[in-house]
Amino acid sequence: MRQLLAALPILALAACTVKPACAPSNSWLEPGSLRTVPDPIPQAAEAPVVLLGEQHDREPDHQWEYATIQRLYAENPHLALGFEMFPRSKQPVLNAWVQGKLTEAEFLKQTDWDNVWGFDAAMYMPMFRFARDHHLPMQALNVSRRTVHLVATQGWDGVKVADREGVSTPAPPSAAYRSSLQDAMSGHGGPAMTPARLNHFIEAQLLWDRAMAEAIAAERAAAPDVTVVGVMGAGHLEFGEGVPHQLAALGVHGAVILLPAGAACTKFDAGYANAIYVE
Repeated sequence: MRQLLAALPILALAACTVKPACAPSNSWLEPGSLRTVPDPIPQAAEAPVVLLGEQHDREPDHQWEYATIQRLYAENPHLALGFEMFPRSKQPVLNAWVQGKLTEAEFLKQTDWDNVWGFDAAMYMPMFRFARDHHLPMQALNVSRRTVHLVATQGWDGVKVADREGVSTPAPPSAAYRSSLQDAMSGHGGPAMTPARLNHFIEAQLLWDRAMAEAIAAERAAAPDVTVVGVMGAGHLEFGEGVPHQLAALGVHGAVILLPAGAACTKFDAGYANAIYVE
């Protein structure tokens, strides 16, 4: 989250996911009941979109994402991989990487990794190498910090269309999502909360969700036989809010949401995800 807080007062929502004490490792759970369920990967590999959530600074989450991408590919090699970590402006660099035209050092330098994302690149490189080695398209799902900052400070209507990076007007959030964003912002600190500032914060989060959903939808439209695997913060996915909600508004239905659990015991409410993986 630190690379975003440097640009605007917005909270990158992270999953509050921890391992239920009663669940065996390497198992899948059904949210709500916490019953173990059959391996969802074979069925997920047939979906139009598979969304994998992470806590950005948690290495086991990235290891799980990499392993899940490998398993999805084994079931269905027609994949495209989308990453929250890159703004749209870096798409040419991702294309060059997949084409084998860049060294790893050149790739990280040209994507401006340390400034654009900032988390340890070593946690993500196995996924990026997998895309390159298997010639899988990589999609930059995000927008620039500047664009998010503009919306967070001026509101959606206050930002010129030319400054929105082509993102269309987001679908309105559900009452539950708006409430969760309000709770997140109230715990963030910073300048005093006002109704206008809160609304701008929510609009910035919706921009973020919409941009990622649009990039996924565009890849699906360009290659309808491809399953798009999106890698992003779990807060953009929980309970089908965020990106799944914007995808549905764009006409992309049937996204499968898979999220990892962490290391302690908690309750996962029904609808949290399609399945939860216990590490």
